[in-house]
Amino acid sequence: MFNKPVDKYAGLTLVVVGAALVVVAASIAFSSFYGYSVQIPRGQSIEDTITSLVNVLVELAIKLGFLGVVVWAGSILLKYGVQSIKSQPIPKQS
Repeated sequence: MFNKPVDKYAGLTLVVVGAALVVVAASIAFSSFYGYSVQIPRGQSIEDTITSLVNVLVELAIKLGFLGVVVWAGSILLKYGVQSIKSQPIPKQS
C-alpha cells in the first residue's frame, strides 16, 4: 500500500499533536480574554504605582509570549505533518 507506513503514521501524529497545541492555546487565550479584569495599580507613591503597573505588564507579556510559542510550535508540527502525509504515494485502486 505505502512504501513507508511509518512515515504516514508519523505525519498523522504530527498533525494531531500540532492541531492539539493550537486548540489548547486558543482555548487558554479565549478563557483568559473572558476572565480578564483591568487592575488599576494603586500605591502610596508614584514609584509604587509604576512598579505595580510594570509587574502587571510583565506578567501579561509572559503569558502572550507563552501562547505565541505554543501556537508557533503547533504550526510547525502541522506543516511538517502535512508535508509528510503529502509525500506518501497514493495507493493504486484495482
